[in-house]
Amino acid sequence: MVQPPREVGREDVQAVVDVKGDDAVFRPRLSLPKPFWQLALTEIWERFSFYGLQGVLGFYLLYSLDQGGLDVSPAIAVSIIGGYSGMIYLMQVVGGWMGDRVFPPRAMVLFGAVAIMTGHVTLSLIPGIHGLVAGLVFIVAGTGALKTNITAIIGATLPADRSMRDAGFSYFLMAVNTGCVLGPIITGWVQSIWGFHLAFLIASIGMAVGLVQYVIGYKDLPPESRIVKNRIRPANFAKYVAGGFFAVALLALLWSIGTVNAGNLTHVVGVCIALAAGVLFSAILRSPAVASDEKRRVAGYIPLWVVGVLYYGILLQVFTTVTIFVTERVDLDLFGWQLPATWLIAVTPLVGVIFTPFITRMWARQGTREPSVTSKFAIGLVLVSGAYLLLLFSELTPGKDVSPALVLVCMALAGPSEVFVNPVTLSLVTRIAPQKFGTQMTALGVLIIGGGAAISGVLGVLYTVMPLAPYLISVGVSGLATAAAIRLMSRRIESLIE
Repeated sequence: MVQPPREVGREDVQAVVDVKGDDAVFRPRLSLPKPFWQLALTEIWERFSFYGLQGVLGFYLLYSLDQGGLDVSPAIAVSIIGGYSGMIYLMQVVGGWMGDRVFPPRAMVLFGAVAIMTGHVTLSLIPGIHGLVAGLVFIVAGTGALKTNITAIIGATLPADRSMRDAGFSYFLMAVNTGCVLGPIITGWVQSIWGFHLAFLIASIGMAVGLVQYVIGYKDLPPESRIVKNRIRPANFAKYVAGGFFAVALLALLWSIGTVNAGNLTHVVGVCIALAAGVLFSAILRSPAVASDEKRRVAGYIPLWVVGVLYYGILLQVFTTVTIFVTERVDLDLFGWQLPATWLIAVTPLVGVIFTPFITRMWARQGTREPSVTSKFAIGLVLVSGAYLLLLFSELTPGKDVSPALVLVCMALAGPSEVFVNPVTLSLVTRIAPQKFGTQMTALGVLIIGGGAAISGVLGVLYTVMPLAPYLISVGVSGLATAAAIRLMSRRIESLIE
């Protein structure tokens, strides 16, 4: 369980005094502790491996056998990607619960890193569908154990001040996006020359480097990361283990009889995520251990959670809809050189990395009017919706002659949008989390991305059966309408969460 964020002390800020006329203005500069940067470096390599795989996975499914791919139909491919991505975030609920009740968070991160590395090695060594399934299962389990717990530990290293906390998580997002940029660029380049399986091996090496980095800083992690604060009683532990085995057996049965299959995987995972979020919100709001003011803040977070899911549903189409679009419509030949398709995907986090320092410095300065939480969500939605509306210009170029420059511009416009959503969400959930539900609240924040990933798969399936222009207009207008709605509700939401 995550402890309340510590108060700002002298070690957190450096005083700077600006004199303007007769007024002296005190401006704190954010100074983050050593464990924060150690964890951020670990995240760079973990995200390098994750997005290195994510960048090439869609093309691995879509490319023909003679190109080294699996030759899966577009609708099935995006369903697999959406289901796999959603399951990764759904498993983080399990990982967060285990970090609260069974193993200390720092141990969960260590277990997760080893499992992720094993998954990438499996993908690189075992060809075909069997290697794909085995590798993705390891990666889902490992990422579930790692992500929620490392985010919770990050929260324990940051001061309580909202602006500083938002800025700290923004720098954390910049570290994450650095890995997101390097992963697809390097694995995409390797895949274009030596094939998919060597690209998977490169992703495993990235995770190995992250594991070494984490072990080096292991002893410097905050005390909260070493303790299971709400350890489950042994008698109850056996019940949960039995429940876990039952869930796995049920899933295997449903898969074997065809009720759950590759074509509807993203839909099934989406429903599971919605149910998991409903159970967690209900448990928190109905718990007698949660104070009334804590319940009020959690209730105010619910509409933001829904908006965040829609935002990520639009953004994460970069791995579903955009992957199909690039494969079918974009001419990657540049004067005889074949541009790696994954490089187009890497533009989104690259632009996010470039813009993050400027945005966070603006937020961290006292005297600068910082947008509210709802305003930041609305800005993020406007940017990402505008990116997909801009893709309508591809209709001017029929066939597979669309310039990669158009995709680059669209993905660049979507890039800064996540700075207005992801760090704000992580900061908010760790700040308003009730004492008894620390890591679970972090898991709810992460489930936003999982729900969005599942929706991106559903949208990708829809893309395969709709004309391009109506599809892009529907997605873009829906995002803009949601941004307007959240602004209209802003006063009520802000009064609840603050």
